[in-house]
Amino acid sequence: MHKDRFAYTLFLSISFHLVILIGLSLEIAQRKFVNLGSNLTNNSKIENFSVEVKGLALQMDSRPNLDSMIVELKKKISDHNQDLRIRPRRDTITAVSAHSKQTLYLEKWRQRVEEVGNFHYPDEARKNKIFGSLRILVAIQVDGNVEDFRIMESSGSQILDEAAEKIVALAAPFDPLPEEISFETDILEIVRTWRFHEGISLKRTE
Repeated sequence: MHKDRFAYTLFLSISFHLVILIGLSLEIAQRKFVNLGSNLTNNSKIENFSVEVKGLALQMDSRPNLDSMIVELKKKISDHNQDLRIRPRRDTITAVSAHSKQTLYLEKWRQRVEEVGNFHYPDEARKNKIFGSLRILVAIQVDGNVEDFRIMESSGSQILDEAAEKIVALAAPFDPLPEEISFETDILEIVRTWRFHEGISLKRTE
């Protein structure tokens, strides 16, 4: 995600500088032709040359307005940077992909969910011995509140799916994101697979 943002900003910057270079090249070329026309004022072919210079001048005048192109590129860069400031920076992690700065937070989050999940294990699932696994995504804001909850892979049981969402809601708010994470992330998306298993408890499977 960060790489895509950087690549787009880099593309706009390069385009901006290319437009300026093209404008300078055209201006230099036009000056050379004007100077060449002045040097040939005594030449017998001045009439034909004047026609050619005028034709070239018309072609240059018909090119897109460089000032407008530069203004447009500046606006795109400004809008893009503003969009990056407004749009929350998201980072999606799993137990496998989490780096060292995120591992400790992820472990505390897991312990919290398991603690609440085992205490609030769904009675109907326990009574009817309904078991299963599901994959969930929990998006956590900097202050620890849950911004989003999604079931990415259902357990096949509505009872278990609804219980998972209820458990996350009861466990929230979680610990605020530590500075080493919030420095580059506004919303941390945690993806985990959980199993309501025969031991009548909730546990992670990864």
